[in-house]
Amino acid sequence: MFINIHTHSEIFDAKVELVSLNVDEEARPNLYSYGIHPWKIKKDSEDDLVELNRVCRNRRCIAVGECGLDKTIDADFNLQQKIFTEHILIANELDKPLVIHCVKAFNELITCLKKTKNKVPVIIHGFNNNLNIANDLIKEGFILSFGKALLTFDSNASEAIKHVGRKNFFLETDDSDVSIKYIYKKAAELLSIDEEILREQLVSNYQRIFKEEIL
Repeated sequence: MFINIHTHSEIFDAKVELVSLNVDEEARPNLYSYGIHPWKIKKDSEDDLVELNRVCRNRRCIAVGECGLDKTIDADFNLQQKIFTEHILIANELDKPLVIHCVKAFNELITCLKKTKNKVPVIIHGFNNNLNIANDLIKEGFILSFGKALLTFDSNASEAIKHVGRKNFFLETDDSDVSIKYIYKKAAELLSIDEEILREQLVSNYQRIFKEEIL
């Protein structure tokens, strides 16, 4: 019973695979999330926002994103915040979790969520920041998702996963070709627990956040 909470890969070897699609991509038979990635924001984004509102209503779309803020790209930051706010509004209307990409903009991210009075779960995907940031995000009630950075023994992710609490994270492959099973194996080693315990915990986390049973 493996759960891959965020993937762009075609390697499907988990019970639950949450495939991340940009708003202009075609839906697949999998469960998926739909969003406008900060890297793909257009200056004229109104049509994309209309389409986002439509595709997020599909029953197989169980989350909104990936979306968020990134200070390392050329896209206008005010526009990024506007597009992100629209994602928050859609997610709250539909009561679906947000899957978030955030680079060097966590303060602004939190501000946007608070201003918009967000009530849905927030999953920070691909987390590989320091423990102080991890603790700040956990205090906000966010869920962290760890991926291939766990395979590097001295990465921030490898340290953070030991301290955030088992109820507060998921695992993912993102765009890598690494099997989610290998990510689980490494996470269990870092936590010094049996892999079966980890699998059971992440199933529990999934059922709590997404409000659905895994059969």
